[in-house]
Amino acid sequence: MRYHSWTTVRTDEWRELSDGILPMDHRFRSPGNWRADLTVQESSAYVLLHWTQRTDRIAVRTPSHIRAVPGDEHYWIVVPQQGVYTVRHGEHETRTPPGYASVMGMDEHCRLTIPASRAYAIQVPRTEIDRNVGAPRPLRVVLSMNTGLGRVLEGLMSSLHAERDNLSDQEFHAVCDRMAELFCLIALRDTRPPEDHLAEVAQVVRRYVRQRLGSGKLPLTAVSRALGWSPRQLRNALRSAGTTYRDLRHEETLRAARDLLQNPDCAELGVGEIAARAGLTPTWFSSAFRSRYGESPREFRRRRFDEMAREPGGPPGSP
Repeated sequence: MRYHSWTTVRTDEWRELSDGILPMDHRFRSPGNWRADLTVQESSAYVLLHWTQRTDRIAVRTPSHIRAVPGDEHYWIVVPQQGVYTVRHGEHETRTPPGYASVMGMDEHCRLTIPASRAYAIQVPRTEIDRNVGAPRPLRVVLSMNTGLGRVLEGLMSSLHAERDNLSDQEFHAVCDRMAELFCLIALRDTRPPEDHLAEVAQVVRRYVRQRLGSGKLPLTAVSRALGWSPRQLRNALRSAGTTYRDLRHEETLRAARDLLQNPDCAELGVGEIAARAGLTPTWFSSAFRSRYGESPREFRRRRFDEMAREPGGPPGSP
């Protein structure tokens, strides 16, 4: 196993180092403030990188780069520890925050946005993943590292990096083989959270939606991106949990409006104002509320205030 370690404070040095691994064009937000530390461990089959960079950069893999160095024999698996790693293929964007790993080929035109960050990346032979996962081409997935297997895998990666002075080529290769197997086990779960976490996923989405109701549109794509999942992952997880994003948002919107209707601090607000706060039109709100709760918003509010007025220490009667 060979390893090298560099600290660069010049962008041209970084370009030279990076092109020695995989040719790309690089753009730097603050070239005069650039600093990066890079460690490379490699054998005949695997390459393990660890980098820390002070400022943002963008790397673009162009068709001319691909013609020169196809990069079609490997997948790259990136595991951020700090910063969100973003890759765009045309209109398709993959965002990988800490706690997740992105898996992708580098044989396509793509744009990588790497902020001030710290991350691991491992180059794995495609055959190691394709034969075990039956992966579609192109492979672009984000895998959770928050489960037991993910934490074990990240621990192996960290230990492999820490012990770089003490490993033979055979030992490095053997550990990388085990890491590739763990990646395959995680990918075989169809990139969805485990079944026992599906209810937890739904609760996370509910909480996120509830906190942002009334702040504008909340499309599934925006919610999935903010939570670090792809739209397909989020859609599949909610379906397996017995709901859809549309139904979940509908339910949370009505629930938030119901809470406002029975909140004494909102007693001076009209029903139309409450509908607007929940991001609804008054006409749709009244109809949907009656369908969900069996009474109109005004009827519900009057009944709840009457009930609270009869409770010891309750607020005064309905407005």
